[in-house]
Amino acid sequence: MFQRLVVALVITSSLAVSLHAQSAAQPRSITPDGGMPLPLAGEAMRVHLLGLTELYSLALYVPGSTSREHLLSPDVPKVLRIQIIYEEDPRNRIGIDWRGELVPRLESAATAHLRGTFAPLRGGDVVVVEYVPGRGTTVRVDKAVAVGGVNHDLMLAFLDHWLGQRPVSEEIKRALLG
Repeated sequence: MFQRLVVALVITSSLAVSLHAQSAAQPRSITPDGGMPLPLAGEAMRVHLLGLTELYSLALYVPGSTSREHLLSPDVPKVLRIQIIYEEDPRNRIGIDWRGELVPRLESAATAHLRGTFAPLRGGDVVVVEYVPGRGTTVRVDKAVAVGGVNHDLMLAFLDHWLGQRPVSEEIKRALLG
């Protein structure tokens, strides 16, 4: 009896997660400001509580390969798009700092600025980190510029945060790199 209940719960949860994930699908391409359209290279969903709570969807857009050398090149445009799914309920707070995990390791002032910018994020919001050669890195929250014209190192910090040796999630890293 208990096994049937667990199986039914897992199936119900899986269906709910997959239906919600379809509604949070990332665009197939994206055009950074001042750049050419970039194809979707990979996408992933960040979940909590064994997949019962979806936090955000993350997508990587880059032309060509997702090899380390290609992604690290300052001559290659690239975009990370984060779509917030989780809608906070004050009665049911989850046990991780999911907004804080969106911020890569940076100098303290930059970290504080991004944490402050990301603090009010809620379901439906979109964060876009884009790098265009010759224009630099821009971070937008719902189309409003939070950081603009910063050098390639900021994009590299975000890429390292998700795709580096100690990523936020190994599952996300594998999904983004295909």
